[in-house]
Amino acid sequence: MTLDIELYRKLLLDKKKGLLRNLLEEKELSEKVGEEWLEPKDIEDLAHVTLDELSRSVLAEHELSLVKEIDIALKKIERGEYGICERCGAQIKPERLKLIPWTRYCAKCSREIGGGL
Repeated sequence: MTLDIELYRKLLLDKKKGLLRNLLEEKELSEKVGEEWLEPKDIEDLAHVTLDELSRSVLAEHELSLVKEIDIALKKIERGEYGICERCGAQIKPERLKLIPWTRYCAKCSREIGGGL
């Protein structure tokens, strides 16, 4: 089975572009919120701002993690190693790669290791 490498490269680059755009927007939003909430009016305001910042931080960490996984997948494309399961060495099915183009594992190995990408 031959993979359409350019299709996967495009999927990866498009996803990375979207993630980086989200991260930039998040940074701009955080700066704006930080300026507006320099002095919260009461404890509820402070709790709300803190919770929002925490939620955005967790989301940003997840997006950064995905960017790193995408970079790994792009390097694998360059080395001719893309689409090969890191655990068992089997070819990852194209259907899985279309859904999760940055995945490192075939579906079977992913289930066995607890859902890793």
